[in-house]
Amino acid sequence: MKFIYLFLISCCCAVASAQTSGITTEHGYRFFQHVNTGGPKAQRGETIKAYVNIYAGDSLLSSSRKNLGGTYKYDIPAPDAELQHYPPIMDASLLMAVGDSATVYQPVDDNMRSYLPKGAENAKELRFEIAMAQIITSADKAKADQVFAQRAARLKTDVENKIREYNTGLLNDKIRTLPSGLKLLVQEKGSGPVVVKGRPVQLHYYGYLPNGTMFDNSFEKRHPLAFPAGVGQVNAGLDEGVQLLNRGARAYLFIPNKLAYGNEEAAGGKIPAGSDLVFYVEIL
Repeated sequence: MKFIYLFLISCCCAVASAQTSGITTEHGYRFFQHVNTGGPKAQRGETIKAYVNIYAGDSLLSSSRKNLGGTYKYDIPAPDAELQHYPPIMDASLLMAVGDSATVYQPVDDNMRSYLPKGAENAKELRFEIAMAQIITSADKAKADQVFAQRAARLKTDVENKIREYNTGLLNDKIRTLPSGLKLLVQEKGSGPVVVKGRPVQLHYYGYLPNGTMFDNSFEKRHPLAFPAGVGQVNAGLDEGVQLLNRGARAYLFIPNKLAYGNEEAAGGKIPAGSDLVFYVEIL
């Protein structure tokens, strides 16, 4: 995922230059629409979910299906947002409705070129293949954020209570201990397929130290954590744990330090060296 974040940042900073063919977007990107349903277009300040493939020549740089198993989610800047340049996906989204598909092109500048993988570094343009899946209006987003925040606050209390129960031994007969030392407590099995090694998984989480100190969570960020399962992009305990769960599952992972960060501190010092960890996870 590191490439995606660096790449999107570089896109935001790139200078958009006018193109000589195709429809030109507001900020100068070359745009071709393949499917036009005639529905209401996305507006500034709204949020979109779209299936996106990003290419440099024939090289696939990023794929929402491959990386997340579904769509990317983007917030379109509000009308009063002070942005020097619009990324191509944002610009294209303003010309699209749900069900539409389109291609938008962005010239590659020297800054962007430094992030391109070997074999694609000489590409003159990036190609964004976009299929619009959902448009979330500002009003609906505000309502959803309020509901989400209320649930997250209640859940935080529940998680902290569960950690206290764990520390007093009240959960011993409910916890499954794996040969690795990982301990698992499933709250809800989930009705989806099991998470498969190498396939993308998304989850919301609370991360705590056993003493009840929270070191991180995805709920305040409003965006789930996404990574390919079982390939080492997260700590070993979390990596092992998600592969024991189904999509839709809710569970606690009690991770010994040998499956966490061992004798090294992490999370900017929020996780001291030698710490066991507790994760509450919701597999999406």
